[in-house]
Amino acid sequence: MLRWIWNNLGSMVLALTLAIAVWVVATYEENPSVKGLFPEPIPIEVINKPEGMILWPEISEEVRVTIRAPRSSWENLSPNKFRAVIDLSGLTAGVHEVPVQVECLDRAVKILEKKPDKIGIRLEERREKEVAVRVEIMDNPPLGYAARTPMAIPPTVKVSGPASMVDQVAEVVAQLYLRDARETVKRSVALSARNDTGEPVGWVEIEPAEVQVQVPIEPTPGFKDVAVRVIWEGQVAPGYRIGNVSVSPSIVTIVGSPSAIEKIPGYLETAPIDISNAREDVVERVPLNLPEGVTVLGEQGVLVEIKVTAIESSLTVHRKLTIQGLSPGLWATPSPDTVDVILSGPLPKLDALKPEDVRVVLDLFELEPGTHKVKPDIIAPEGLKVESVLPSTIEVEISVVPPTPTPTPVATETPTPTPALPAPTPTATPTPAPLPQCPNPKARLTYPTVDAVLTGVVRIRGSAAIANFAYYKLEVRAEGAPEWSLLQRFEEPVAQGVLAVWDTSSLSPGAYWLRLVVVDTTGNYPEPCQVRVIIK
Repeated sequence: MLRWIWNNLGSMVLALTLAIAVWVVATYEENPSVKGLFPEPIPIEVINKPEGMILWPEISEEVRVTIRAPRSSWENLSPNKFRAVIDLSGLTAGVHEVPVQVECLDRAVKILEKKPDKIGIRLEERREKEVAVRVEIMDNPPLGYAARTPMAIPPTVKVSGPASMVDQVAEVVAQLYLRDARETVKRSVALSARNDTGEPVGWVEIEPAEVQVQVPIEPTPGFKDVAVRVIWEGQVAPGYRIGNVSVSPSIVTIVGSPSAIEKIPGYLETAPIDISNAREDVVERVPLNLPEGVTVLGEQGVLVEIKVTAIESSLTVHRKLTIQGLSPGLWATPSPDTVDVILSGPLPKLDALKPEDVRVVLDLFELEPGTHKVKPDIIAPEGLKVESVLPSTIEVEISVVPPTPTPTPVATETPTPTPALPAPTPTATPTPAPLPQCPNPKARLTYPTVDAVLTGVVRIRGSAAIANFAYYKLEVRAEGAPEWSLLQRFEEPVAQGVLAVWDTSSLSPGAYWLRLVVVDTTGNYPEPCQVRVIIK
């Protein structure tokens, strides 16, 4: 057996070599090696920095690499599979060029080229020292006040960094703005390192980065801050009250002899302001009553605003219902037919309110015969709020013909013939109000009807939903007038329902024409639907 192996060893080695070669060729064809630039930069990491040294400026560069790798490796490569470093071990203070080293976790990847190949760095000895803090006041206190010597806590701080930069630091400055302070200022302030000429020094750390600064602010003799007290005379109009009083400025600085200043109690009064029968805000600039020998710094007067508001109250009015929107040929019997409306608002408006100023409307549009629960709509003057309506819903019986009273026979004790009861007076069935003649059912008015008598706020009903709808508008003109006036315009179609709410109270009594124009997206429109109405 050994002899056979020995005699055929050459053939076996040749066969193995050929098999490996075939496998390599097949593998390469299936997963060929590809050369290219890796698309993402790789951040550079610093390692082995000598103790007591500072690298500055800090390295923020990245390296780009050209690699060769199998196609399958390319598909799985990401920046976190690479590591790029510069090794500073054994370096001394000074400027150096350090090679960039890049390796990949995937051993099938070969690094062919790096850009940059080397990086210039600067190493310096790390140094620190104690430096005094100087407080720099950036503005002045207001007139009549003086800033005393500021104090920083702590008074010194530690500055550290590259030796060449730390050596330039001559002081650490805390800049503080007083911002018209009239009493001692206590504030935390950030610090800045400065050189001999007052220029900022960079690349150093200050510890702590902030200090507590305290600056005493004291009044100057002969000056004093006092409040302003507003004086007024008279009374506002009945039903009104004073809501608020404001004055600007509310504090003024006065100057005078120390003896005169000491006699002032801490406030100054304004000249009297007359508010007799005021019904609106009173705004006046008035002088101050100053003692002899005392003056005011700046403006000699103050601006006073006295807010005058109406006293709020409430009122209950008893009103009958107004039926609206009932279809022709129908009768409505509401129960109850009156409601109590509780209103709130300014007392003068409530005092001037007349019962007829409040309308209670029961909208019965499209309701069919039967019993219904309907919430009344309240129309009240502007400025008044409807707090509640009692009852809040009305039961309405809608019938085709009006109810006829049933005659009641009268009983007698004697055989005297009972006089015949008068026959009930026949009630004529109401004639349905004619609807407007509108050729297009999708551009029509259903209410108001022809020659309908309108008062106050009216709901206009109908349809505005033609094909390719763009918008619809309602126009009105007095009878005999040549021009139409735009009432309202809407961008949403209405298949059937309320088209608009129209307040007719702004029009003079008389006959008017109301028309509906529905426009499509091309700007065309069917024949407008119009109706004659009477405004009362």
